[in-house]
Amino acid sequence: MGEKPRTWREWLRRAFALDGGEEPLKEDEKALLEKVAKGVVVRGMTAPALLFLESVRPVSFVGGQALIFFGPVLEMILKREEIERAARMLERRDVLEMLAVRIETLEAEKRG
Repeated sequence: MGEKPRTWREWLRRAFALDGGEEPLKEDEKALLEKVAKGVVVRGMTAPALLFLESVRPVSFVGGQALIFFGPVLEMILKREEIERAARMLERRDVLEMLAVRIETLEAEKRG
């Protein structure tokens, strides 16, 4: 992703930025998205998941930062690297769209 914001102003500007310009996802990130998408579809949670993804899209960066803030608690469940990877992914506006598209595709394949 790039450098972390150094000041509050940089953080705020980045948190509400609408432009992309992101580098391509790494293979482990793609695998994580695929795992989540398949889990959603298998459990029959496509509609609620898509609604959720649409509703959190404007604040995805803040969610990523929250994962870092709660990292010490989350480390009881997840590895630190997984928390950091998820946080970086949530900071990207395009990741939520990729996940939504993949869920919709898998659901369409399921229905035939």
